[in-house]
Formats: sequence, structure tokens, C-alpha cells
Amino acid sequence: MGTILVADDEKSCRDSIQKVLEREGHTVQTAESVDGALEALRLNHFDLVVCDYRMPGKTGIDLLIELRGKRSSVPVLMISAYADALVEAAILELGAVDVLKKPIRRRQLIEETAKVVGG
Repeated sequence: MGTILVADDEKSCRDSIQKVLEREGHTVQTAESVDGALEALRLNHFDLVVCDYRMPGKTGIDLLIELRGKRSSVPVLMISAYADALVEAAILELGAVDVLKKPIRRRQLIEETAKVVGG
């Protein structure tokens, strides 16, 4: 199974995603901001990052830009309740593997995660 970083400013969403992924056998670490996620990525290897698009301060797009600038190849699965078609297109153009709409269905999260890290 994979090692996954979940970045979301909403604790309930972070905890819910963490619980689903851990039940699937993944190791999960969480961050409540883009800066926290970048720090975790600096210190650890992850097979996947699940990141909320809209967080206070930096956005999920900022995370993608920073990762690509560092030539990081870690896959990013973006989640959002707010992204419209233009934002989704920008997210995908920056290299995210997909954009999932909140509220995220459990099965959809499991399937999208499995595409990247197996399971």
C-alpha cells in the first residue's frame, strides 16, 4: 500500500479522508495548510498527495506550482467544493492526476487513489 499526504484546512474532511485511506491499508499523514504539506513533503516521501484546492493563504494550485518548480513527480489528487471548469482545467494542466468534487464519495476516493498507488 501507499504512503499518502492529506492536506485540507477542514479537520473533519482531513480526518474522514484519513480514515477511509487507512482502512484501505495506506499510511496517511495530514497537514492543515499548503505550507504544512510542503514541509511534510520536504521531510518525507509520499506516493500521493490529496490536497484541498481552497485553503487559507496558499491554494492547492500554489502547491502544484511549488512542486513542479522543484521538479517533484509526486502525484497530486486535488479536491474541491469550489473549483469551476476553468479552475479544474488549470489544476489538471499543472499536473494534478484528477480533481474530485466535495463532498467526496468514499468509493470514488478509493478508486482514484488505487489508480495512483494501487490497492
